[in-house]
Amino acid sequence: MYKRVLLLGDSQTQRGAAPQGWVNLIADKYCRRLDITNRGLSGYNTRWYLERICDIVPAVPAYHYDLGVLWLGNNDTVGEGCVQHVPQREYSRNLTLIVSKLVDCIGIQPSNLLILTPTCVDEVMLDKVFPNSGRTNERMREYADLTLDVARDRKCEHADLYSLFSKHTGKGLFTDGLHLSTEGNGLVAQVVDNFLSHRIEGTLPLPDWKDLS
Repeated sequence: MYKRVLLLGDSQTQRGAAPQGWVNLIADKYCRRLDITNRGLSGYNTRWYLERICDIVPAVPAYHYDLGVLWLGNNDTVGEGCVQHVPQREYSRNLTLIVSKLVDCIGIQPSNLLILTPTCVDEVMLDKVFPNSGRTNERMREYADLTLDVARDRKCEHADLYSLFSKHTGKGLFTDGLHLSTEGNGLVAQVVDNFLSHRIEGTLPLPDWKDLS
């Protein structure tokens, strides 16, 4: 009756469950239409996510998922000396394998899987909070392009958050240069809302109380 949505990602998705987070905004809007599962894992890169994908999404899932949103790469982009760093070639491979799991094993159709790219960052703010992380906008753009390549190759829906956020530079999108503020969460919620709104029926699964009399 209710379509099920699976959200996979790192801290951007885990933190999205906060009161003004993008996941919470989506859950609030579609509480009568969708069942949403949040599998955001703070700090994870694509390597660690792939290693544990069978625990995150079992081979025989408890539920059938109709729609998915995949948002990784924000941690892979750190500098080569950081433990979270994943080289670009491996990143593309990992992301492709995760998508294959969702499409081929879980059964989410490519047209029903939205892949989000890493955003740009506020380098000045980021360096104060996470000094020597190695994250730069040049590096974030490279990983965003790789993300788009994987999405297009697998014929999945995709959104270039790097470009979107770059158009809103200076509008307070981040709390620490990387993680999203209320405004940043609002932008992501708009992107995901646009994806979902075209894939659910207009009527409520269960009637409004006014129609029961």
